[in-house]
Amino acid sequence: MRLSMERLRQFSSSLFARVAVILLLGLLASQLTSIWLQSDERAAAVSQARGQNFVGRIAEAIRLLESVDPGRRSATLAALQSPELQVLAISESEVSPVVPHGQIQTMIRASLGSERDIRSNAGGGGMQQRMSPVRSFDIRLRDGQWIRVTASVESAAPALPNKLIVQLLATLAIIIAVVMIAVRQVSEPLKQLARAADSFGQDLDAPPLRESGSAETRRAAQAFNRMQARIKRLMDDRARALAAVSHDLRTPLTRMRLRAELVDDEKLREQMVADLDAMAVMIDATLDYMRGLRDSEAPRRIDMNALLQSLAEDAGVLGRNIRIEGAAGSPYPGRLSGLRRALQNLIDNAVKYGQGAQIRIRDDASALRIAVEDEGPGIPPDELERVTEPYYRPDASRSRETGGVGLGLSIVKDIVLMHGGELLLANRPGGGFSATMVLPRTPTLA
Repeated sequence: MRLSMERLRQFSSSLFARVAVILLLGLLASQLTSIWLQSDERAAAVSQARGQNFVGRIAEAIRLLESVDPGRRSATLAALQSPELQVLAISESEVSPVVPHGQIQTMIRASLGSERDIRSNAGGGGMQQRMSPVRSFDIRLRDGQWIRVTASVESAAPALPNKLIVQLLATLAIIIAVVMIAVRQVSEPLKQLARAADSFGQDLDAPPLRESGSAETRRAAQAFNRMQARIKRLMDDRARALAAVSHDLRTPLTRMRLRAELVDDEKLREQMVADLDAMAVMIDATLDYMRGLRDSEAPRRIDMNALLQSLAEDAGVLGRNIRIEGAAGSPYPGRLSGLRRALQNLIDNAVKYGQGAQIRIRDDASALRIAVEDEGPGIPPDELERVTEPYYRPDASRSRETGGVGLGLSIVKDIVLMHGGELLLANRPGGGFSATMVLPRTPTLA
C-alpha cells in the first residue's frame, strides 16, 4: 500500500500528469459550459413553442364558439372540454379585474385577428416569466359573452435526449484521447532525455540518445549527444593522465625509499620512511578517488548478509568489535567492489574513531538501509554537510594523527550515488556517529 501511494505521488508530480490534468479540466469546463448553453437555449425554444401552442388552443376555442349560434354554445362548450383545456361561459360579475400585460394576450389578439377584451386570473401574462402549471384567461366574444379558458401548461423543460447525451459523451471521450496522446508526445522526449542522462551518469559508454521527433526534440538530443561525447573524451583523457601520473610518481618514491634506507641516523631514517609512506597513501587515495571506481564492473546480485559477515569476520581477526543487527531480505543488485569498499570505509571510520561498529540493517520493498554506528566523539553539527567533501577533515574530532587523507566518506558518497541512493550522516542522540547507506531496491545502474 505504501509503495502504491509512493508511485501515485510520483505520477501526480510528473509533467505528463500535470499537463494532462490542466488540459482535461479546461476541456471539461468547456464541455459543461456548452451543455449548459444548449440546455438553456433548448429550454427557451421549448417554452416559446409551448406558449404558441397554448395561444393556438385558446384562439381555436374562441373562433369555434364565435362561429356557432348563441343557442348552441352549450353543446359546443361541452365538446371543447378535455383534461388539458376547460372552456366555460361566465357572467360579467365573474370576470377577473386583472388586465394582463405581456406577450400571451398580444399573441391571442394577433391570432384572433382583432382586438379583444382579455383578463387574466394568474396576475400577469408575460411568457418569459415562469409559467404556473395552470393558466386561466377571461375573453369577451364579439357578441359580449365572456368565456373563461383554463389550460394546463407544462412548467419544466424536458430532459436532454439520450442521443444528444451520447453524442456529447462520445465527443468528450475523443477529446480526452487526443489530449492524452498529445501530452504523451510532448512529455515522452523529456523522459527519454532523463533516462539517457541517468544511464550516462552510471556508464560512460552508454549509447547516444536517439535523434528523432520534432525539430526541438532533435536539437535537444543532438546537444545531449555532443555533451556526452565531450565528457567521454575528457574522462578518457583523465584516465590516461591518471595512469601516467601513477607510474611517474611511484618511481621517484621507490628511489627515495631506497635512499632513505642508506641514512645512518635511525631516527631520521624512520621519519623519512614515515613521510614516504604517508605520501604513498595520499597518492593511492587520491588516484582511487579520482578514478571513482567507474570502470566496467558489471552489476550483479549481491548477498549483502554474506558480504557484511565477511567484513565483520575480517575485522574480528584484527581484534575489532563488529556487531550486526538485522538482515537483508533478498540479494541486492549492485557493483560488488564498490559496495565492499564503501562498507569497509564506514567500518574503518567507526573502528578508528569509536573503537567498534554496530551495523543495523533494515530492508523493505523501497530500499535497503545499512547504518554503521559508533560510540566515538561524533562530528560538530555545523560540519556534517561538509565531511563528504574531498580532503575535508573536522578539526575538533578527527585529526591527521588518526590516519587517512579525508577521502573516505567522499568515496562512500560517490559509490552510494552510483547506485542511485543517498548517504545520511547524523550524530547519535546518546553519543557517537551514524552513517546510513540508503540503497533503492530499484537502482539506476547501467
